[in-house]
Amino acid sequence: MIPAKIVRSQTKGMVTIPVEFREKLAIDENSLFEASITANGVLFTKINYEKKEPDVYSDSQIKKWLKEDALDPKTARKLKNLLK
Repeated sequence: MIPAKIVRSQTKGMVTIPVEFREKLAIDENSLFEASITANGVLFTKINYEKKEPDVYSDSQIKKWLKEDALDPKTARKLKNLLK
C-alpha cells in the first residue's frame, strides 16, 4: 500500500496527484473523475470507461422498430381525442 501524502492546493483549486498514485491508478492527462463531498472532505473516484464506436443501424432495422412502436388506429384515435 502506498502511504498517504500531503499535497497543497494551487491556483484555482488545482491539486497535483503524486506520481506514485497516478502510476498505481493508471491516471493520465485524459482521466475522468467523479468528485463527491464526504464527511472527511472531497473524494475523487476515477471513472473507468472504454471508448467505443457508436452503433450503426440499417434503414430496415429502423423501419422495423418504427413499425413495432406504432400505435394501432383505435389507440391513436383515443389519444388524439384526449389531447384535444
